[in-house]
Order: sequence, then structure tokens, then C-alpha cells
Amino acid sequence: MTETGINILGLSGSNRADSYNTRLLSVALECAKRQGASITQLDLGAINLPFYNGDLEASSGLPDTVLDLKKQFEAADGLIISTPEYNGFFPGLLKNCFDWLSRRTGPEDPILSAFDGKIAGLMAATVGGSGGIRSLTSLTTQLHYLGVTVLPRPFSLTHAGKAFNDNGSLGIEQLTTVDAMVTALLRALRQSD
Repeated sequence: MTETGINILGLSGSNRADSYNTRLLSVALECAKRQGASITQLDLGAINLPFYNGDLEASSGLPDTVLDLKKQFEAADGLIISTPEYNGFFPGLLKNCFDWLSRRTGPEDPILSAFDGKIAGLMAATVGGSGGIRSLTSLTTQLHYLGVTVLPRPFSLTHAGKAFNDNGSLGIEQLTTVDAMVTALLRALRQSD
């Protein structure tokens, strides 16, 4: 944490325009901001990361987009990730991001440095009734492998097409649950300092 407080980095696993998961992420980041955190919302779709390729890395090193992304991850204290569920798993957009971030910038760079000390709160929004539970389970497994501590209670938004008001806000019950997840994340980050 910096002297100015907790830095939260938000990622949506969707690159769709007007994605439910990006909307949900925005709601959570606003909750974090109201509670005093500094927030950054990454648009992974706009970064245009190439698919991870060891030959590209060996011949050219890490792309500048990856180096910039790695700096943003390393500057963050905590993560809020909202993911759709595609075929029972979190999207390749997130997996590709993690694959690149797991790479070292040089021999002095610790392995998995972008994930070191991170705590994450996870969410999923789906149009159906499952709420993305399978994607949350697989994402939790992936993040644990990378060394990230994941909060034990993710937020799962079912029937997302009906959950948001015209102004993009959630109903009070869902908003209260998102706010509680954000509060738990900020508390865990303060206790880890």
C-alpha cells in the first residue's frame, strides 16, 4: 500500500461493448472508491495483447503492452475481477493476460512478481441462473496457482439482463452484497499490511 491508501485494479473478463461483467466491475470499483481506495479499471480488450507465444518472447522479449500491464499489476494492492462464463470456464482474454504476466522481465525479476502479495475479490455476471459459478471456481484455481489470495465469498449475479437499472445501477440487495465483498477485500488488504 502507498501512503495515499489502497490501490485496487479492476479487470473484466469480457471485451464486449456494454458487458454485464464490465458494468458489475464498475459498480464494485465505485464501492471501493467510496470506501477510500484508489481505483484503476483496465480494459483488456483495448490493450490488444497478442496470444502468449514463447517464440515471440524469446526473439523480442516481452511486448511493451505486457510491460505496461505488469507495472499496473505490481502497483496494485488488490484486484477485483468480474468474469463471464464461456463453456464452463473463464474467458481466454483473462488466461492470456495471466500467461503474459507470469513471465519474467529478466533474471533479477522474481517469478510471478506481478501477483506477489495480491488479494482478489471475484465476481461473475451471467444471463442465466448459474451466475458463473464454474468460471469462478476455475478462476479461483488459476489465481491460487499464481499465488493470489482469493476472498472465500465471490459475488455471483444471475439473470444479469434484468439486474441492472436503466442508469446502470444494481438493485439494493445486489449492491449491498457487492459492497460487502469490497469491504471484505479492503479489510483483508489492511490486515495484510
